[in-house]
Amino acid sequence: MINSEYLQRAIELGIVEINEKRDVVTYKLGRERKYPWSNPEERVRAEQIIQLIFDYQYSPQRILTEVPVPDRTPSKPADIVVFADDRRKDPYITCETAAPSTTASMRMQKIEQLFGYANALASRFAVYYDGKAEKTCWEVRGHGGLERTKNLINDIPVNYGAIPTYTYVKGSAKDLEAVQGDVLLRVFDKCHSILWAGGKLDPSEAFDEMSKVMFAKLDDERRTVNGEPYKLQWGINETDIMVADRVIDSYLSARESDTGVFTEDIRSEPHKLAAVIGNMQYISLDATDPDAKGRAFEQFLGDVFRGKLGQFFTRRELVDFLVQLVQPELNDKILDPACGSGGFLVYALKQVFSDIEDKYRGNEQNIFRHKLEFANEKIYGIEINQKIARVSMMDMVVNDDGHTNIEIASALSNTFFNDRIFDGGFSLVLTNPPFGDSVGRDQVDKLGDAELDDYELYQNTKKIKSEILFLERCERFLCPGGRLGMVVPDGILSNPSLNYVREYLLQKFKILAIVKLPIFAFRASGSGIGTSLLFARKWRLWEPTQQDYDIFMAIADHIGYDSTARPDTSDLPSILSHFHNGTGNLQDRIIRVDRSQILGKSRLDVPYYYLEPIIEREFMQIEEPIYRLSDVAGASLSSGKSPKGGATYSFGPIPIILIGDIDTDGAIKTRDLNTVPESFFEDNRVKGSVRPLDILVAKDGATTGKVGMIPYDFEYEHCLINEHIFKFSVGPVLPGDEEYATGDDDLELKRINTLYVFFFLKSRLGQRQFEREISGGAQGGITREFVENMRIPIPRPSVRRGIVERSEREYSRYLELARDAGLQYQSFNSSLYYSSDWD
Repeated sequence: MINSEYLQRAIELGIVEINEKRDVVTYKLGRERKYPWSNPEERVRAEQIIQLIFDYQYSPQRILTEVPVPDRTPSKPADIVVFADDRRKDPYITCETAAPSTTASMRMQKIEQLFGYANALASRFAVYYDGKAEKTCWEVRGHGGLERTKNLINDIPVNYGAIPTYTYVKGSAKDLEAVQGDVLLRVFDKCHSILWAGGKLDPSEAFDEMSKVMFAKLDDERRTVNGEPYKLQWGINETDIMVADRVIDSYLSARESDTGVFTEDIRSEPHKLAAVIGNMQYISLDATDPDAKGRAFEQFLGDVFRGKLGQFFTRRELVDFLVQLVQPELNDKILDPACGSGGFLVYALKQVFSDIEDKYRGNEQNIFRHKLEFANEKIYGIEINQKIARVSMMDMVVNDDGHTNIEIASALSNTFFNDRIFDGGFSLVLTNPPFGDSVGRDQVDKLGDAELDDYELYQNTKKIKSEILFLERCERFLCPGGRLGMVVPDGILSNPSLNYVREYLLQKFKILAIVKLPIFAFRASGSGIGTSLLFARKWRLWEPTQQDYDIFMAIADHIGYDSTARPDTSDLPSILSHFHNGTGNLQDRIIRVDRSQILGKSRLDVPYYYLEPIIEREFMQIEEPIYRLSDVAGASLSSGKSPKGGATYSFGPIPIILIGDIDTDGAIKTRDLNTVPESFFEDNRVKGSVRPLDILVAKDGATTGKVGMIPYDFEYEHCLINEHIFKFSVGPVLPGDEEYATGDDDLELKRINTLYVFFFLKSRLGQRQFEREISGGAQGGITREFVENMRIPIPRPSVRRGIVERSEREYSRYLELARDAGLQYQSFNSSLYYSSDWD
């Protein structure tokens, strides 16, 4: 392929001229010649001439085309000759060019023809080039006329200089090195920085360019035979352009033999390509230990992509855990329908390769055969993003293959280009699908050739969450008895509106394990959605789907990295051990839940079932009568509303309370409240206005379950709450008070009862019940049904009064200590920079 920049320079310098019709090319060299530009071979000759001038620095005045060869029959001239003198009497390089379509037999014929020309002209060097990475060079002088092997050289000299010599020769004492992972990572980082050039390229584009070089290098390492120098290295007496040309030639050759990874040309400048080769030329990517290579590549990927394209990458700690949980085997046919960077596929590949080595230890032929078959026939991926799909392919190339089965498509489609990807065709699906995105009708980019009506879980709405469709798509990909390992948003497990999805899940699968992850698990990828890991097995055709069985549930507070992505301890190895050993206890935050416990609750979220026995144990220790919270709050429960555009941006005479206006200690801020118009208040005063002694509960967000109380001496006559807060009032008579009833106008009893309920809801038992009630994935929150599900002990009035009086004393003491501590800190902080006590 002609370098367009070089061609333009050649035209500007008057070396090459192409007429307006673009059917004739004129070379203005040692003598002027015209040729048909439409001839494919002529374009190869033009490329070779331009390379000789710009890459190898030979004078145009010393180059001739169609040079007559003495004593040759028939009298066909040599395509290009470079001379060693200005009079053009001393041939130095003879070149034979051919069209890219030249066959192997014709190539051999042309090479013999080249040697006939070179020997007859007494040239020192001979070059054959057909424009498709088949550039071969020989030293002719000093060798027999029939020698074609010992006189092979890697390249011709630059500007009559010395013949390039090379350091790294395959099979020699100076072969390439297998290196440790940390060394490889440093090399990756250095090479990426060269191509990235401090921000001139997008990091992902720089990685794409680097992947092309790595692809070419791996191909060079595998193609080079013993005794030959590797192409991708710096030779003595070489320019960066010569090195870059070989990179491009090797890349084109690799791309031609493996068309599934790259389609674009290398776009990096020659000096950058040469610099990259200078950094990695001594390393063998092929021979480096697969584990070290995989870890280095994975960390490098994370460093490059975790910001901008982090949604396509699942942390190694989670990938490794889920793969070990599902235990892929040699007989499995594995698919990741949202494969991203290929992490699940690579780890499954490593797991099975390790098992193959253990099982067939000592039989290298069987080990090689089984690995090759598994990588080529049992590992499949689908990725909708073309750039990320290539990352996945490169990840697998680096980790010893399987990349040919990565399809660039939407997994929600019904059909695929690869005819080995089909419904019911897989025994194991491992995936972390996209969350939070919605799919609408006629979105071909997301649905492929499918329609929403093709999905059983679609309920004739305008849009549906992509994770719901992916769940059904994974079920369809699996054969009966097939296993599913999937990252799921917590909303699928707990959101009341998605009960039908959980019924589908229980109908189609035997759920084996659910592991709750901390909220920050995917924060580095730009997601704040609560997630869990789901492991399930599709029912076999003869199995009764209504049978009872235990579901393993666990909460992982520590997963190997913390909320800032720094290394941390991990609960995952312990959870894995408990799962495979059939053990677990509440102390380890691990439980086993019988399927029959789930049927009446319509929830699958782990915290709900983990907290249930803890809450039950605490209630068993209470001797007082237990009532539902609805018996206290049900009739008066309501929530508020915000004006259009939000309360933050509205103005008026009526204050409105937001979640942030409720302090963690339960007090209500009375200064600097947002305000709303009086008309808005009139429209919402019935459900949204508050009165003294109302109890407020944060219904969603990070502080769900936070409790506040409107004080008896509240300074505002009229005040609203927004839609993120529930409110209810407590009367002077509570359930069980019939024998103690004193009348509805007893404000002191109302105050005591309200404070009793307030303090209980703030207690450990009250807050645990709120925590159990939280459902949903993105925001998380409680629904108005919390008053039906939460319970409260209600002792006789005298006991309630005693509890309230003691709680008020401790509460006042807490507020006083907090205030004193705050004042003391303010005093210290204000005088910090004026202290005379500094050393």
